[in-house]
Amino acid sequence: MSKSSIKLNLLLAALSVCFISCSEDNGGSTPFADAPEIIMAQSTLDTIIHVQILQDKIPIYLSIPEGCGNENYPAVVVMHGSGGMWSNDDPSTGKMSSQNRDWREIFDNNCIVGAFVDSYSGRNVKERSGKWTDAPDNFRISSQFVRPRDANMALEVLKNLKLDNGKPLVRPNDIALLGFSDGASALAATLYDTDSTPADWEWTQSFDGNNYDASSGVQPPQPKPENGFAGGVFYYGGSSGYGYWGPGPCNENAFVNNIYRPYAPILYQIPSKGYLTENTLCMVDLLEEKGVPVKHHIYEGVGHGFDTEGKDQSEMARKNAINWLKTLLHITE
Repeated sequence: MSKSSIKLNLLLAALSVCFISCSEDNGGSTPFADAPEIIMAQSTLDTIIHVQILQDKIPIYLSIPEGCGNENYPAVVVMHGSGGMWSNDDPSTGKMSSQNRDWREIFDNNCIVGAFVDSYSGRNVKERSGKWTDAPDNFRISSQFVRPRDANMALEVLKNLKLDNGKPLVRPNDIALLGFSDGASALAATLYDTDSTPADWEWTQSFDGNNYDASSGVQPPQPKPENGFAGGVFYYGGSSGYGYWGPGPCNENAFVNNIYRPYAPILYQIPSKGYLTENTLCMVDLLEEKGVPVKHHIYEGVGHGFDTEGKDQSEMARKNAINWLKTLLHITE
């Protein structure tokens, strides 16, 4: 039995903690100021909490490493891909997908607290497929303006975790973000620097030639947190935003008219054969041209979803990711 399985069998607690957003409108002020503390026993290893985000109750699976002897820990918030977070799409078992269990073990081995955010089941969605890929239905789980709320709430949850001796469990300045596929697109949106938005900007999206705006359900992004993420790792996501940031990054006018700019550094993990690779490479080039601190690796011979394939490229990408995270999170051997 793996270390992660043993720990899961030792303790899987369901703790319901509600955070109510202070914002009544779609953009509004940051909803984080009144997040309460969560007190956890020092023996806790795995805990599922539920947080209230507007009308939805969202599960967050917290994994806490053992045997590290740390006074406090760095942490990583994980955003799942289009297939959802749970094994067999069944959150009632408390068993995450094999990919998330792998990353949980990686975090354990590097003394990192994990916060795995389930953006789907609390919104009655199993996978991003069928109608959930089409506007306006897909606005319910939008990676541009809904899922970033989940990521930011997980950030605040981690900042407010306290041990029963009163000490903080997580170092508030050492929290990063990791996202896969649709979760990577959500990562990019979460790290968007809202301070850079032009004053007259209108938030719109376009799907299959149809345009959508606020009257259709398109929302502006949350203001960035005062103390946000240290950075992120973006695995094989899309970077077009369906026009949310302006023309796609491969558009000849993108340097002037695409407004996307992150507030923290991002490592882009890009497969050479991925169907979303072209626009993400254009985004990397665009950000580098604008002087934004980004880094990227291209993995030859693999396609979308390669993290789960167990190939040499998959292992190399995980090593590159953890090394990047160690730098971001001030992890020393």
